[in-house]
Amino acid sequence: MKHAKVPHLTLAALILAFGASASRGAHAEDVNMWDGQWHADVEVNGWIPWLYTTAQLPPIAGGGNPTIETQPSDYLKYVKATIQFDGSVRKGDWSLWTDLVYLNLQTSPTHVRVITLPDGEPIGSLTRSLDGDVRAAIWTLAPTYTVMNNDVGTLDVLVGLRYSDFKLSLSYQFTAPALPAPIGGGFWPTTSSTDGIVGLKGSLRLSHDGKWFMPYEADIGDGNKNWQYNLNLGAGYHFHWGDVTLGVRNLTYQTTDRPIIEKVRMTGPVIGAAFRW
Repeated sequence: MKHAKVPHLTLAALILAFGASASRGAHAEDVNMWDGQWHADVEVNGWIPWLYTTAQLPPIAGGGNPTIETQPSDYLKYVKATIQFDGSVRKGDWSLWTDLVYLNLQTSPTHVRVITLPDGEPIGSLTRSLDGDVRAAIWTLAPTYTVMNNDVGTLDVLVGLRYSDFKLSLSYQFTAPALPAPIGGGFWPTTSSTDGIVGLKGSLRLSHDGKWFMPYEADIGDGNKNWQYNLNLGAGYHFHWGDVTLGVRNLTYQTTDRPIIEKVRMTGPVIGAAFRW
């Protein structure tokens, strides 16, 4: 299977290019999102998370519930697909906010177990390798209402829905000195749900002129068979055409009915450029 190689700085270059283009074509005055007129904003972002997936393996695959760690260095050169953005439409204090994250990544963890005699003397090793893909699709849609907009910053409350879909495509293989040939197989567990969420989002002003600010977003969600929480915190600089931000995002998705996929946690830096009109 061939994978398209993605340069490490491609996403950052695209964000800067969008920013430069918007800066040349934007009006000199800022857009007042709370002037009572219809406005919209879109943020193109790049989230580079460490992905931790806890799966309940079937007995034929060795059993247990290992946590598979996928680091950015494992997948940046072999990203199959990624879409990441959020945006909103606003009129006065009311807005409709959406956030979309789609990641299709590859992972190849390997575990080695040493086989010993009763006296502790090693006689060989058993190697288990898991090769596969991790796919995550997360879409949030929530109305928001502004309860604070002053010199301190802004604060919106939100109530909405988040659809989450996670899929592992795993192939496993055992090798050991006692085995005449490697033994392997594969399986493709999937879990998805639509959960209700409640939360807060907004920004705090860090400078008198309002150029530097701290964006934040936090929410919790609950469904019939799972719960989740999402945290996003960073720092940003405001231009007349929009904002550039750098922060950290964590999304944890925990199931409660013990399916094959038990837990997914995504944590890592996120860089973005937001445009408004």
